[in-house]
Amino acid sequence: MLLRTLSPFLPALLLTLCLLVAHSAALSIPPSLKAPARVKSVRSDEQWTNAQRLAAGLPPRAPRKYYKRATSTLANPLGPAPVKRSAPSPSPSPYYARPQVETSYSGRLAARLAGTDTPAGYVRASPSGVSLGGVADSASVAFTTFGPRALFDISHIDVALASDPEAFQRSQETPFIGASGTAALGTGSASAAPLNRVQQTAPHARPAAAGGESTIWTYDAATRSLTAHWVNPDGSHPKTRVAYRARDGALFLAGDVGAYNAAHAGDPVAEVTLYFVSD
Repeated sequence: MLLRTLSPFLPALLLTLCLLVAHSAALSIPPSLKAPARVKSVRSDEQWTNAQRLAAGLPPRAPRKYYKRATSTLANPLGPAPVKRSAPSPSPSPYYARPQVETSYSGRLAARLAGTDTPAGYVRASPSGVSLGGVADSASVAFTTFGPRALFDISHIDVALASDPEAFQRSQETPFIGASGTAALGTGSASAAPLNRVQQTAPHARPAAAGGESTIWTYDAATRSLTAHWVNPDGSHPKTRVAYRARDGALFLAGDVGAYNAAHAGDPVAEVTLYFVSD
């Protein structure tokens, strides 16, 4: 009879009983284990303790690192080994020059004592050789440069022979001012190669074939100075100096002026530098 009377209220009574059980269970959880109130943050669980995370069914946080990861400066031991060159790259020739615009000059050559501004004379050329003299009988020269390190030759036209066709033709057989002979120059050597009118030779050509060299000059446009570069019969390139003999003004190429003078004490030479003088 009682059940029949309460049957209409049984669903409500069961629902109320479930709510009371759930509330009692919530009250039995210690406050330290209760989950904190939700905040509007996608990563709010990062602030929980590990106990709170475990109570909420989350895994504990990974240990926090308080050091900076070291970055190795060594090569990766598992990476490919660096490729080593079997030989160093060849150095460019000291006379190599990148292609530059051609520059032509015409005028005369003057000489000064090396390292000074003391004039020694002007270059003159004749069938007997190249020497120093006065400006009145100095040689007219022309040359074309291709850069500060490119070798070139110096041509000479003797206008005084223009009225004598045969003499003029002979002079054109050796129209370049270079050095003659097959001397081997170098430090400690008393050898010398006299400046002369020679046939044209290729740059870096050895003197054995033609008995002289013409393409031996370089030009510094800033100082207007010329430098000679003789090639020995063995193909070596000695440091070359220009010297003149005071007795007759004859010009020479030498590798060691001191050694030459020691071997020719009665007829010494002095080192000079050649300069271009425009007309």
